[in-house]
Amino acid sequence: MRRFAARWPHAWASVLAVVLLAGGVATPAAALETKPGDAAATGYTRESVRAATWNMCGEAGGSYASAAGYCPWRNGAATGRHRPDGSAILDDTGPRRKMEGVVRLIDERNLNAVLLQEVCAGTTPGDSSGTSHLDELAKLLAGKGWSFASAGVTRPDDKYGVEPERKDPELVDSEGSDCRGDALTGTLSVAIAVKGRITWRSEDDFRTPVGTGLSMNSGTILCAEVAGWESHLCSTHVSNFHADTTKKKDPDDPAQANWEVPISPATANAYYQKQLGTIVDTVKKFPSVVLGGDFNTSNQETLQPLYSLMAECDQRAYLPNDGTYNDAVNEATKLTRTNGATRPDGGYKSYTMTSSKIDYLFSTDGFTGCDARTDFGDSTDYLAEHQPECQSVAKNCKPDDDAYSDHTPLYGYTQGGPAVSWKLDGSATATTGGSAGLTGASGDGTSDWRTAEHGGALYMDGRVDEAVAAGGPAFDTAHSFTVSAWAKLDADAGTSAVLSQDGNRVSGVILFYNAGDNSWRFGLPKADADGWNIDQAVAPGAVKGQWTRLTGVYDSATGKASLFVDGTKKAETTHTARWRANGSFVVGRDLVSGVRNAGFKGHVQRAEAFGHALRADQVASYSATMAPPTGKNIAMAGTEGTNSQGCHQHGDDYENAFGTAVTLTPTLTATVRHPDPSKDVWAEFSLWDNTTSTQILSLGTPASKSTVVKGQGTVSLTAPRLTPGHSYGWRVRTADATTDNTPVSANCHFKAPEA
Repeated sequence: MRRFAARWPHAWASVLAVVLLAGGVATPAAALETKPGDAAATGYTRESVRAATWNMCGEAGGSYASAAGYCPWRNGAATGRHRPDGSAILDDTGPRRKMEGVVRLIDERNLNAVLLQEVCAGTTPGDSSGTSHLDELAKLLAGKGWSFASAGVTRPDDKYGVEPERKDPELVDSEGSDCRGDALTGTLSVAIAVKGRITWRSEDDFRTPVGTGLSMNSGTILCAEVAGWESHLCSTHVSNFHADTTKKKDPDDPAQANWEVPISPATANAYYQKQLGTIVDTVKKFPSVVLGGDFNTSNQETLQPLYSLMAECDQRAYLPNDGTYNDAVNEATKLTRTNGATRPDGGYKSYTMTSSKIDYLFSTDGFTGCDARTDFGDSTDYLAEHQPECQSVAKNCKPDDDAYSDHTPLYGYTQGGPAVSWKLDGSATATTGGSAGLTGASGDGTSDWRTAEHGGALYMDGRVDEAVAAGGPAFDTAHSFTVSAWAKLDADAGTSAVLSQDGNRVSGVILFYNAGDNSWRFGLPKADADGWNIDQAVAPGAVKGQWTRLTGVYDSATGKASLFVDGTKKAETTHTARWRANGSFVVGRDLVSGVRNAGFKGHVQRAEAFGHALRADQVASYSATMAPPTGKNIAMAGTEGTNSQGCHQHGDDYENAFGTAVTLTPTLTATVRHPDPSKDVWAEFSLWDNTTSTQILSLGTPASKSTVVKGQGTVSLTAPRLTPGHSYGWRVRTADATTDNTPVSANCHFKAPEA
């Protein structure tokens, strides 16, 4: 931010052009190679990031619809008053109006992260009026547990050039160009908002030229760490300099003497690839990352380096295109008016609306759903016959209520942990757990916990009143989902439902044992109606008296329902009669013709449900693999932005890459999970001194072993006394009595406090 810099004139500067492809949604090039994400098949151990990326076009551009770079709500709404020159007097509600759109998206789509571009953050020193988008967003989300970070962007005509970054851990950056406009203050920025506590941020600037006649910003990639999250978040805005291949400079203007335009196509491409290379190098430093931004290209093949690393959310459908559930791919994220014909005063007589995909959302973990909220883009009718003051004199254009930006938000949900995770082990948390926050209770108010059985299990004697039900649904049965549980049938068990989810008249899904042919079954009824009209995947050969891991997976996009027994697919069927069972998630019975039915006879343990379809390799990992521990943590000292857990490879450019431990004998903490809930499980920690290259704790040695839990839980180990001021690294793996060489977590880092 320019210290006490003068505010820009109220007239808008020349447009910052972007290169777009006219027409409908983008289609990936035939040569584009995409990834499904979660290559290690362990996404089920992490949180689901529900993120949107959105360019808010919040800072610069024309002041009426036909002017280059126009975008709605940059300043405010008409007050009904006019200046002597005939221009409308606007209020200053525009920045808040844009952020109201962001909050609306958060609330309607249950998001926990938003990645923003072209917003203002902080306050310009010397400004006595105006507000910033990030300040308005913070006010709207106050008291809801959100935190914010930003990184400044420099305009190409900024007379100060790219300002060097200060070596401090500020979360809201102030190095960049000042925001312009009567209603605005602060620094032009990319930003991250997250429902959680940001413990660290980084920015890696692109350093494309400024002051050489180029038409696009010099941007950055902003990344953040969130307390308790495995995934890092990154927001970016990439400039496309193709328009500068035809831009001319005025040979008679001394100020343009050193301009480099026009540039060659090769130079334009080199500038683009330089930015892309910085992004690739940055995201590689994070074990798990969600990246969103405006990449200013519809040529997806150009982004192949990112597609080779991560999944992009809108490359596949997550719902069928069957007339009821429609899920288009590569939806447009940018709306543009082209071929415009105007009156002498600049009012539109006609124009053509075109669209393109230039905004992208990537993740190393893959996605369970994705959509572009196209109705939040500016498709307002700005024709002068309908808006006579939308022209160069009055400058009073009235956007539609939903028209927040000329970009549409793109949002997606990453694969993550279960919505319901009930251990059913007789502990105080036996019927709690999972992201949905559902708690179970038996119908008769009692539960028969057999704590000595397989590490602790729920026993039911076939009565439906013993079933454990949640207060609502765990997932949408019309969409993709996964259900799983350990079950052990009594020798005299009849047809028994392991788990289900109630509809009005029949369960929407039933994982059960069928006594008639001694089979395990995964059933999906075709309608919420009386009777037994059901699609079933049937796995014969159920064994009574033996603990069995059952997993049912439904992929709504393909209509395939699969049944896995002990991690191996045993049966598959097709289910296309999708409907929503909105009743309780239940362990121990089902519902048929409105009657509770098929009470389970035997033991059940570790019942879980996911709001997405696990792949076959993920089911196999989930059922048989000890994945690397999660929740890696050390108590850190310091203020906001300086207490990173350091589980990344990012350099210490801003002296905040790693936090400082509270004590010289810190407690190393991690969460471990064994696929078999009856097994003892612990963590083994490796710890070393980076300053002296000395190993302190080694994997597999007695000193590296943590506390022990049954099946799953949080474990810890107190480190030996460390040397004051030294830098340390550590990593951890899950261990049990029989398994060696399990996967190891990413390295984490911290500093020891000074003596």
